[in-house]
Amino acid sequence: MSKQHEDFLPRASAAGPAQTTTVDVDNQALASRRGFLSGLGGMALATLAAGTTTVVSTACEPSEEPADPETPRAMARRIRSYQLRQQAALDEYNLGIFHKRTNGDEERYPHRIGNYSKGLPHNDLGEVDPRAYDAMLRALASGRFEDFEAIPLGGRLRLTNPLGGLTYDLLGPDAAAVHLQPPPALASAEAAAQVAELYWMALCRDIPFTDYPTDPTIAAAITDLSRYSGYRGPRPITPQTLFRLDSPGVLEGPMVSQFLLQPWTYDGIAIESRLQVPLPVTTGDGIDFMTSYDEWLAAQRGFPVGTTITPPRMDPVPRHIHNLRSLGQNAGADVHFTPYLRAALILLDLGDAALSDRNPYKSSRTQTGFASFGPSHLLTLLGCLTRASHHGFYGKWFINRYLRPDAFGGRVHNRRRGAADYPIHPELLDSPVLDRIHAYNELVNRRRGLNDGQGSYLLPVMMPIGAPTDPAHPAGHSYTASSRASLLKAWFKEDFVIPNPVKPNRDGTALEPYVPGVDGPPLTVAGELNKLAHNTSMGRDAYGVHYRADDIAGYRLGEEVAIRILREERATYAESVFQGFAFTLLDGTPVEL
Repeated sequence: MSKQHEDFLPRASAAGPAQTTTVDVDNQALASRRGFLSGLGGMALATLAAGTTTVVSTACEPSEEPADPETPRAMARRIRSYQLRQQAALDEYNLGIFHKRTNGDEERYPHRIGNYSKGLPHNDLGEVDPRAYDAMLRALASGRFEDFEAIPLGGRLRLTNPLGGLTYDLLGPDAAAVHLQPPPALASAEAAAQVAELYWMALCRDIPFTDYPTDPTIAAAITDLSRYSGYRGPRPITPQTLFRLDSPGVLEGPMVSQFLLQPWTYDGIAIESRLQVPLPVTTGDGIDFMTSYDEWLAAQRGFPVGTTITPPRMDPVPRHIHNLRSLGQNAGADVHFTPYLRAALILLDLGDAALSDRNPYKSSRTQTGFASFGPSHLLTLLGCLTRASHHGFYGKWFINRYLRPDAFGGRVHNRRRGAADYPIHPELLDSPVLDRIHAYNELVNRRRGLNDGQGSYLLPVMMPIGAPTDPAHPAGHSYTASSRASLLKAWFKEDFVIPNPVKPNRDGTALEPYVPGVDGPPLTVAGELNKLAHNTSMGRDAYGVHYRADDIAGYRLGEEVAIRILREERATYAESVFQGFAFTLLDGTPVEL
């Protein structure tokens, strides 16, 4: 037996080494459950019951069938279940692992200015204490809980779940086995472009989506972003493509997906898709965060004792998502997969017509789906895909350790004011967006009584602590988005047209009809699921805590995890007429499993 096969067999117990027994099985008999039983001897079943290691081969001795008619099926299923699990593990093992390539910044800069260090002790430039960073690296290398407990912290904030990336999964790929592209380097043109995009998002947070065609700040953003050589968004940049993803359906119709606008029902409770949103900054009495250097430095240090974490000022009027501030708030308030639960419930309410034609029960004369190919099955799979967080956190903590946008904003600020000679790309340093940001931050700081009412070049964010306490790359909302969107596109008809589409009015207080042919093309399931993925991940960019590259890398990771899980799932189904899952990726590539 080869070493790779041995790796998937049961290990020795405390009582002694596992014994290996060869069981002969008639290959043709394996074709049916009854045939499978007749091909198994009592010795084979007894062997498995005893917990010994069993290798299944060919032809065997007869056995006496028990009296209970379901016991033979149970015995057969026990063997088949073992085979399926072993084969799935072997298939994953044989796919191998990928080279863990980074952007090189951790080795390039001794002061770790291109890496995540939030919550550790920092000097007055916001540069991490090297001893604390080395302690974090030692803990990551050992993977021991006790070593993480020994990391010195700078304040009250704790690191978010570094060990989550080392969790093993019994379904789908291992966290270390899925490819992850590296983020752009600190000094690169792509990094400059995606930070410029975040600065413009901050300046445009309070502009209604309905005003994009005529708003002068939107026009200035388009002009500036168009000149970046590293910009990775759709081109040409127009009011319709600005801050969007180049994916089928995302560039069409309203900015916001129907699955975030349509009313929906949860356990019989009718829910209107409005949410509480922070007050606007430019047209109201709202505030943003990280606009003053003292608050920014306190955030990098994890808010030491004596520093204050200020809550947002909330609008008392609930609103539909109608601008970047409400889109960002939605992405800041959801629980990662909950928008896809909403989408699933909305789609299930559309009835069988919206189901994929590959669903074996859609055309059945006598049966409906429930535990398999029904609502219970779908919602269970939505939960199963939560394991993509293991893959994401492996990439965040054990590969990239990429700095969050608020930290990058601090590098830009200290470079512009001459406090440090950080290698920021000149396309960003020469951008007019920085003078606009300085004026915007001056407005917020006067309103909050911070920084003596002076401005800054820091990135204004919506999150009171600046950013979560885990590294940026990949984005959790993006791998959550793409994995769930893949499942829903496999479950429902991608070209099914969403009935009664809507769009928000200018201030988000009401919904208006979206008229296909007048307002844009008909809106389909696939297009609106792609748009939902865009809304939830780019919403985190609007919130100020992720970059476009985090989203793109997360999309690809989440799709790969979904593909590998659904491929394993298919082998377990009893419905012989099922032809496999089929769907398209966010870039339009067709997939058939």
